[in-house]
Amino acid sequence: MGRFTFRAWRRVAAWTQAVLILGLPFVRVGGESALRFDVPTLKLYFFGSVVWISEAYFFLLVLLLFAIGVMLFTVLYGRIWCGWMCPQTVLSDYSRSIERIAAWFTGHRFLRTAFSQGLLAVFSTLVAFDLVAFFVSPYDLLADVRSRSIGPWTFWSWIFFSSLIYLNLVFVRQRFCASICPYARFQSAFFDQDTLTIAFDASRAGECMGCEACVRTCPAEIDIRQGLQVECINCAACIDACSHQRDRYGKGSLVYYAKGKGGHDGQAGTRPRVVWLSLLLSVIAVLFLYQIYSRMPVDFWVIRDERQSYHQIGVRGNILNAYSLLIENRSLTPGIYQLSISGIKDAELVISQNPVRIPPNSSARLPVYVFAKRQNLSERMTRIRFTLTDTVSSEIRIDQEAPFIYPERSDKGVDI
Repeated sequence: MGRFTFRAWRRVAAWTQAVLILGLPFVRVGGESALRFDVPTLKLYFFGSVVWISEAYFFLLVLLLFAIGVMLFTVLYGRIWCGWMCPQTVLSDYSRSIERIAAWFTGHRFLRTAFSQGLLAVFSTLVAFDLVAFFVSPYDLLADVRSRSIGPWTFWSWIFFSSLIYLNLVFVRQRFCASICPYARFQSAFFDQDTLTIAFDASRAGECMGCEACVRTCPAEIDIRQGLQVECINCAACIDACSHQRDRYGKGSLVYYAKGKGGHDGQAGTRPRVVWLSLLLSVIAVLFLYQIYSRMPVDFWVIRDERQSYHQIGVRGNILNAYSLLIENRSLTPGIYQLSISGIKDAELVISQNPVRIPPNSSARLPVYVFAKRQNLSERMTRIRFTLTDTVSSEIRIDQEAPFIYPERSDKGVDI
């Protein structure tokens, strides 16, 4: 049995990524996609939870976690993400496999090229479909395709991404990593003497046979013998190529994974970058987990209706204030909520329905009226508290305050 090469391990990683990414849009949790950002409603469906746009701080925390995680990963492992897990690299590897498959069917150059381009076009269309499915339910999208009723925004987005992916796989591929990718530009700034890189053993340069197998197999088209270069994506293709050539003579590879810039041995000891980035990542992760733990599946707002903000009922009698109540049920189950008020003695709440039933993953706006006796109002403006309580889970309880005001004089000029 032959040696299990880095290329074989990269295939395992690529197929694992393909199964996860291509299959994820079709997984449902609570009747909705496991992971989808719904553009029309600006909601993120995340494994049974719904993050509304009003909870945008979650997106900020995720962005910070991702950015700091990338920095820490780069300090520790260099650009191994680029060579093993980056979608650009994985798609480029698949496109080369498609070209090899096309070569099996015909030896005619024109037919081989046409068949290869046709397969790449179909592959790009499928990948674009999966990408769109992270924003539109794939089941709805498939139904629209079958009935030929797909919306213009969805259709042209699909066409745009299909064309972009196709042009990328045909003309760009790993050139993107070397000349366009921003990660390639700043990753070298995070390297230190213990960062994992791919290096050529310069001390054994005399053993190099000059076969240039490492150069021919490199997807970034670099010569690893010239030392660490920004274009290198740590894919280890050159290690496999050198090992294959050297194994014929019973000798070890001259190219290998090493710690340190240019393959120099790293220095043992504390790495300040790793320590600080790890601490920062831990703090943000704890904050993110706390936000998830303390997150309420419902929220509401009370807006005082300025068009009919107050109304006097009788001279020195009751005062009425009108409000607009907006309730968001952010869970995937129906919610029944009880509204109550406090802050003014004997104040009376008038609402069309109480408790209020809100369907899952939806919102409702209701008019609310509050009556209060003039004699119980000591200030022209009094803060009144609205409390929304889940009738099923009483621990879910949210308070909001709004002003309750009365006029200094009535419409007839009578002091009140």
